[in-house]
Parts: sequence; structure tokens; C-alpha cells
Amino acid sequence: MNPYRQWIFPRLLDWASGKMDKERAELIALAQGEVLELGSGTGANFPFYSDQLVRLWALEPETPVMALAEQVRLGLPAVQSEKINLLCADGHHLPFADDSLDSVICCLVLCTVPDPGKMMREVRRVLKPDGQLLVFEHVAANEQSVRLQGWQNRLNPIWRTLACGCELNRHTRRTIEQAGFQFETIRDERHPEFPRIVSPIILGVAHPV
Repeated sequence: MNPYRQWIFPRLLDWASGKMDKERAELIALAQGEVLELGSGTGANFPFYSDQLVRLWALEPETPVMALAEQVRLGLPAVQSEKINLLCADGHHLPFADDSLDSVICCLVLCTVPDPGKMMREVRRVLKPDGQLLVFEHVAANEQSVRLQGWQNRLNPIWRTLACGCELNRHTRRTIEQAGFQFETIRDERHPEFPRIVSPIILGVAHPV
């Protein structure tokens, strides 16, 4: 077991994503019905779910991290905590039937998974035709930011090691769209609270097409 990967890095990720609590809260409050959160980590998003939630499947492949998520779950009001189910599973092989989920959350997870395209195809499979994909991810800088793109590419090998597999230069919007989604709303911008190297983000709602 790698203590940094299992305990320290998840808390660093919570700290970083906490700089966008307002935006994340607004996005996750849109989740409704049967919901899957991919890479739920320490459960930092649990308090943001609204009364529209029927049941949440909080998927996380790292079992020690799930112990932290369970503490968060138990600290919520019973009416909310009883809707949350912790699930240790691989996002590349989702244990759900076709067209069975109303909402899927991807929050700072597609930068790290080995095959984001495969995961997005799995999400497309399990989402209902009228379902929604809610996305908050840091991404590769766009074509107008050539200098930043260059630094992301140069620093990516070092960053990948320090950030437990996280990639700086993934074109995540394109990956999502190629998997069969269309964005209804999207913010594609640089976030002022993030370090420059990870400041390009996308935040939005997509639907199967």
C-alpha cells in the first residue's frame, strides 16, 4: 500500500476541488433520480446532492479512501445518508444495466483513469436516453494557449507521478463528445483559483445523442 496514494493525495484533491465548491454545488444539485458518481473519493461531494436524489452509487476503486467517504456519509442527516451506497468497482466496467441511470457525475476523475474513452462509452451505455452527464474536469489548454499547452506537455511526466496518474493534457471534452454525448451547457475556461498548469477546466451538462 502506498500511503501517499491512499491517504495524502485524496485530501490534496479535496483541497484543490474545494476552491470550486460554489460551482460544484450548483452542478451536483442538478443530479436527480438514480445517480452514479465516478471516482467519489473521500465523499467531498456528498453534501451537495439535493432532494431530487433517489439513490447515489458512489463508485471508487480505492478501498482505503472509501473508509473516509463512509465517515462523511455517516455525518450527513439520515434522510440523505441512507440514499448513498458506496461501491468499490472499476469505472471501465460499470456494474449497471443498460439505460438504467438518470444522472452520472464525473468530477476530477477523467484526468486519471487509464482509458477515459472506454469509461465514457460505459457511461453512455448505462445512462437512460434522457439522462444527463454532469462534468467538472481540468483539461488540456486550448489552441489559443499554445505556451500553456507546451508547459502541460513538458511537465506531464512529472505531474503524472506526483498526482498518482493524473494527466495534465487530456482533451476531455472531445473524448466525451466522441463517446456519444452533446453538451447542453459548458464552461470551457481558465479558473483563477487553480494553479496555472491545471487552470483550464470544463464544467457543464451533457446528454446522450
